[in-house]
Amino acid sequence: MFGKGREAGSLPNGPARDGPATWIRPETGYALPSARRGQLSLGVGGCRPIVRIHFPQAAEMPPLTQGTTMPLLHVPMNPLFQTLAKLYGKSALRTRDFTIDYEKFLRLAAAGDGDERELSEKALRLVESESGGVFSIDRHPRSGLPLTIRLAADGGEEWLFSKIGETSPTREREELASFFEQASKRSIAGKWVPAWHDWCASLVSRAMAGATLQPFSKTGNADLMDALVGVLNWRGESLIRYASARICGDSKRLQALESRLVTALLEITGESSLEAFGIFHKPRAVMLHGPLILKIGSGKIDFSALPGPFTLSETNIVEALDVCTPARICMTVENEDVFMELAKRNLGILLVQTSFPGSAVRRLIARLPEMEFLHFGDSDPAGFDILRDLREKTGREFYPVLMNYRPSAQRIPLSRVESETLARLIANPSMEDVRGEMRKISVNDDKGLFEQETVLMDQVLSFITLQHMERD
Repeated sequence: MFGKGREAGSLPNGPARDGPATWIRPETGYALPSARRGQLSLGVGGCRPIVRIHFPQAAEMPPLTQGTTMPLLHVPMNPLFQTLAKLYGKSALRTRDFTIDYEKFLRLAAAGDGDERELSEKALRLVESESGGVFSIDRHPRSGLPLTIRLAADGGEEWLFSKIGETSPTREREELASFFEQASKRSIAGKWVPAWHDWCASLVSRAMAGATLQPFSKTGNADLMDALVGVLNWRGESLIRYASARICGDSKRLQALESRLVTALLEITGESSLEAFGIFHKPRAVMLHGPLILKIGSGKIDFSALPGPFTLSETNIVEALDVCTPARICMTVENEDVFMELAKRNLGILLVQTSFPGSAVRRLIARLPEMEFLHFGDSDPAGFDILRDLREKTGREFYPVLMNYRPSAQRIPLSRVESETLARLIANPSMEDVRGEMRKISVNDDKGLFEQETVLMDQVLSFITLQHMERD
């Protein structure tokens, strides 16, 4: 029975080898739907299965009579063509035939030897004969040995991806281009409209060229685009989870998309944070300790009597008619732990806790009277970068407190990013006074004992006392 089936290009369909048979002639290969096992097995040149597709119930197989022919479901004959599709998909936009070494291809398809190779080579020859010339094997002119797998530039891609039931790269590019074309028509806040149209147009071009589309990918872009439009159209100031619920219908979604959103926002607007659009991770506020007086309306609020630190909202700083302090020194402190230790000592100076200064810190410093400004932070590249940021964004001459290179017993080498940051800072004119310390770090390739917590508190107090004496 099976011999006749092979001769006819078919295999029997039945519950057992010796039972009644139904013949199926598929488009490629041979198919055996088994009522007993509820699966479709696909093989080449015989009964040995290469791919099996399981059905929930055998009853789903249509009733057939002997001699019936039907096309086989569009499934790959084996992993060969999945592998070929992956290799093709990784290539750039193609105008010429796609080729790959025959032996290399078989190895990549895990069919380099043994039974897998025999079956795979049969499959390749069969498909070559039925592909209409779009898939071929280049052979040595004398020996006839296979040399190269070739997929024709004209029609090959469509044939291959249709064969494995996936969207072709060309179709993906067209769909992405259409997606960005439609996005360009969405309603955007007036100030961003020209930049939005230019950006969408560039994405259309990049999609058609097969170029990178960061922060977008091949699929799943709709929610990112919706969130991006929502951020550009956001009005007022809100915390991120509230804004996320309004924009995405999910209070955590904006945070999940934030890095990709920032990439897009930077390209469109030049802004590199959600804060620029009124969306904040936490309330804009500054933590302080020491004498500070705010005049609001007809009254004054004097924080000098508070023994511990306090937090001041940026709104209160903005609304105050006047911000003043009897202190002669304002010192910013990078790390909160050190800030709290200094606050316990009631030094009579205005302490401000900050790393890279947010808008609340910048507003407060802008409203303070002329006084001496100090900064106590870590003495690593990031710490010096905070000092630079404070100077540049506030316009004040912040003097570093004990931010000198302190060698460590066990060298702490710089990372690539830290080395680049240090080189940038050394070249910055505003950092000339600490250039020598930064060069020591660079030359020794050692951050040393950089954490400000390693500085003795008595040393810090002595430094502040000396600053008071110099002002006197």
